[in-house]
Amino acid sequence: MDQETDWGKEMYRIEAVLKSPLMIGGKKLNNNYRESREYIPGSVLRAAYARALIQRCVFEQKNNRLVFQEQSQCEECAFHTVCRHFSEIPFPALYPFGGSPYPVTAREKKYKDDQNHKDHKDEKDIEEAGIYDILKSRLTGQGKAQGESEWSRLEGIHKHGRKVRLIHSAITRTAIDYQRNAAKEGFLYTQNVVSEKYLNEKDELCDVSFSGQIRLSPEEERELSQIRVLHIGADTTRGFGICHMLFAEETEVDTPDQIETRIQKFNSGIAGEQRFVILDLLTDAYLELEDIGADSISQTAVSDEQMLSYLENKIGLSNEIYHLRKAFKFQEVYRGIDTSKETEAGMRRQAHLVVQAGAVFVYQALAKDLDKAEQLEKDGMGQYAALLEKEVNGIGQYTEHGFGKIRVCDEFHITYDVSGGKQA
Repeated sequence: MDQETDWGKEMYRIEAVLKSPLMIGGKKLNNNYRESREYIPGSVLRAAYARALIQRCVFEQKNNRLVFQEQSQCEECAFHTVCRHFSEIPFPALYPFGGSPYPVTAREKKYKDDQNHKDHKDEKDIEEAGIYDILKSRLTGQGKAQGESEWSRLEGIHKHGRKVRLIHSAITRTAIDYQRNAAKEGFLYTQNVVSEKYLNEKDELCDVSFSGQIRLSPEEERELSQIRVLHIGADTTRGFGICHMLFAEETEVDTPDQIETRIQKFNSGIAGEQRFVILDLLTDAYLELEDIGADSISQTAVSDEQMLSYLENKIGLSNEIYHLRKAFKFQEVYRGIDTSKETEAGMRRQAHLVVQAGAVFVYQALAKDLDKAEQLEKDGMGQYAALLEKEVNGIGQYTEHGFGKIRVCDEFHITYDVSGGKQA
């Protein structure tokens, strides 16, 4: 699969450079405290662009939903193409500096010892010296590594293994009673927002940027590029979420050959005809887990075999070639409000059980099946090209909003493997 597909789409790098504090609503820890997420979900990015296009539209858009009007004036509009195809454009999740979440198999030392500082002079080397990935050791039956009792799960977002550390700042506000022109009693609340600046390796304050890959036609990219300033997230009327938007041709595009190389490297040293094929989940995924079992949300009665069989079906790799052996994952319940509905009952959305980003799905396939020629795929693709297509299209529901994005056998598992990667 080339960078440019049969339908004229190309891969671009989209970047949002933060110019004011960012508030991306997460879970409320209590009634008067909200903490921002450290990334921009694709659904939030889509909403920001929809709002920008609605403000530029000469026609009324009901319920603040962007709908192409099919009027003669639309043909002369500077955003004609992107407005017509808006619902079909897959908006990606944007991570700080183009990073990605740590896999759930990542570990770090609970305490950095003095030996790390003696052996590694560079700050980056000191930090990376205590990073490990336990996936391969678990799959090959090696058991726990030496010193693993002193490790803890490594969470957050990383760029080439190094943790991205954003600055948060707490802003306390009070709600206003406009009839009394005074503060509302009991409505003091705090927002923990992402700052627009961060400290780089040289302790210099620099702009925070969020980036990701987006597939667009050249005309869609040209039109979206005209929106140079975008207001993203919550409380934009108070000046939050001002971003300068940049587009560029993506130079780091995955290929079937690169996927084949990563799979071979991961399986290096593993005897037998079976090959592990790893799917790393880069964004949260809607895999309809709430439909399993009688008690679907808590899933207390769901066995491991039932879960693996269900996930295998939802992820959608060929059952003739791939078998899902393990799923390292965490999940959470998503609830929400649809503000386009008029009644309170209609506004409340159904609860969904979502697999969190960082999950690792471990498949097995025979080496000879992975290497079979093109006849295995009805559209003429080999298996590595089919895996690349799964990377492009994602898994589960709402992939057009950036959910369910995967990477096949991420380099993290190879670089930081406890049996042969970087370790102290």
